[in-house]
Amino acid sequence: MQSPYETFGNYILLEKLASGGMAEVYLAKKIAASGVQKFVAVKRILQQFSDSEDFIQMFKDEAKIAINLSHSNVVSIYDFGVQSNQFYIVMEFVEGRNLRQILNRMKKGSKYFTTSQVVYITKQVAAGLDHAHRCIDPTTGQPLNIIHRDMSPQNVMLSFEGESKIVDFGIAKAETQIESTRAGTLKGKFGYMSPEQVEGQVIDSRTDIFAIGIMVWEMLANQRLFLANSEINTLRKIRECNVPSLRKINPNIPSELDHIVLKALKKDKSQRYQTSAELQRDLQGFLSRFDPDFSVQDFSSFIKGLFSEEIIEIRKKQIVYSQVTVASKHQEFGDKTEVVTETHSAVIDSLSFDEMSLNTITRSKTADNSQIIRQERISGLDFSKATSNKEQQKARDRQLRKLRKNAKERAQAYRQNTFTNTNYNPNKVMKNSSQDATLLTVIFALSFLLGLFAYLNKFHPEFRHKMCVSLQSFGLCNPSNRDVATTEKIMSIQSNPKGATVYINKQKVGKTPLDFNVKELPFNLVLRGYGYKTYKAEIKQIPSDRVLDVSLKRAASGWLIVRTVGSEIYVNDIRANSNQKVAVPANTKVNVRVVSPITGKSSEIQVTVSEGETKPIVLQPPSSN
Repeated sequence: MQSPYETFGNYILLEKLASGGMAEVYLAKKIAASGVQKFVAVKRILQQFSDSEDFIQMFKDEAKIAINLSHSNVVSIYDFGVQSNQFYIVMEFVEGRNLRQILNRMKKGSKYFTTSQVVYITKQVAAGLDHAHRCIDPTTGQPLNIIHRDMSPQNVMLSFEGESKIVDFGIAKAETQIESTRAGTLKGKFGYMSPEQVEGQVIDSRTDIFAIGIMVWEMLANQRLFLANSEINTLRKIRECNVPSLRKINPNIPSELDHIVLKALKKDKSQRYQTSAELQRDLQGFLSRFDPDFSVQDFSSFIKGLFSEEIIEIRKKQIVYSQVTVASKHQEFGDKTEVVTETHSAVIDSLSFDEMSLNTITRSKTADNSQIIRQERISGLDFSKATSNKEQQKARDRQLRKLRKNAKERAQAYRQNTFTNTNYNPNKVMKNSSQDATLLTVIFALSFLLGLFAYLNKFHPEFRHKMCVSLQSFGLCNPSNRDVATTEKIMSIQSNPKGATVYINKQKVGKTPLDFNVKELPFNLVLRGYGYKTYKAEIKQIPSDRVLDVSLKRAASGWLIVRTVGSEIYVNDIRANSNQKVAVPANTKVNVRVVSPITGKSSEIQVTVSEGETKPIVLQPPSSN
């Protein structure tokens, strides 16, 4: 029987992942000794392009460039070569989906990326591009001046583990040169070109920055930026480069992020970010202030939730593919290599997956038994009576076929044991099942009641006080203790919008909405929300409904960058780092203070920043005199 898998050089092609006008991409694994294997992606150029000498030379040159890239946000290139007159590249296999596929999946479910997720994706892409733009030729020590030229959602892979990786470095240039003379071959990518690219000017790394700006704008606005009803009109829109402010589309987008995106999309490339590192640094700074707790685990959980069913199927396929091996049959006039599949259906059929983590693969009892049987039998094989290597091989083949058949029959019999066992009593099973269900119900009810009691006891002092009065006659509680003192002193602090940071007597206590146990009156309350005016009040009494609801007012803002040496920096009494971009109220006096950690001496100034302005200031450390 012919195997469904193809050998291609030192690789087994397991599954076609994608196919385009120039190449096809396969999931593959390398043929290695001792059972060592690693899944990779093999990109194989189609036969019709193997006859073009110009393309072959460009492909070779670009492959040499791409193989020098080594960064966590760039898909790695492992190998390059030619097999059966077909050139190929072996790349890192990213277990995930490209950004366009993910956006399409989310659109079907009416889901959208959050601001934090968009910034997280984009800053990783910018970091990968910065590595490529700065890459040095190891043989000459000269810059390679790599430009991707085709940055688009299709060329950004998002792994299920939360990583963003750029694909198709190097070959993008070759594709542009070989395909650009053919009408329609770049359809779908026009929407991510830069104005200078459309006008045929000389391009540099800043054209990639413009493409990043398009992608982040579209993810935040949930619509295309330059897409029109025809390719000509799309190119015309890019040439005009009229980019709407994101805040006009969605007022909830912070003005700082809007400024970052608009700067990346400047028509004049001299006014854009000049390096991807600058863009990555501003995005990282914004994310650390806007959502400092956001992590790769948060993003990974989101992506896994979108593709949970597909991930389970991928895990199952990998188990099957791991059984695919290569056997060599020695013949009189040479060697013949063929692919052999050892799938052990009894084992694979019984695989179960932990759908919560999507990481743990467990085997059922059936699989364990059949696998143990197989291992015990194989470990006892004896081929010493065979007189030649050929006879030994035939004996092994016969024994292995017999063992696979026995293992399959044993697994099948185990699965049917419930119905074939003569001791099986359905009435007894039903009775035991009913008893188990009753016990689980009682346990669940008790757990719920205990949890409810703990919640009420902790967060509702009036409940705790009433319980204490009830237990007083048994000598188990004294109603004059602190439970009575704190009764009716829980106050809920809420804000619109939610998430404002709450300070009580200058101590940070959490974020709104917040239930606060009032220990003394009056107290000073401060609410701070990003992009909103600070709310300050002296609370002299608890409201009758014990709820304080504050509507925060939007505040015009600017930014300060404070530089000093060896001193602590405080902007409006909030600690900041040197060279950190700090958002401050616009058109308002801002107090900037530097403190020497050694002497404790300080110096301060007051500055005013206009709306949208970024003002750098340098402060001398406090004098020790």
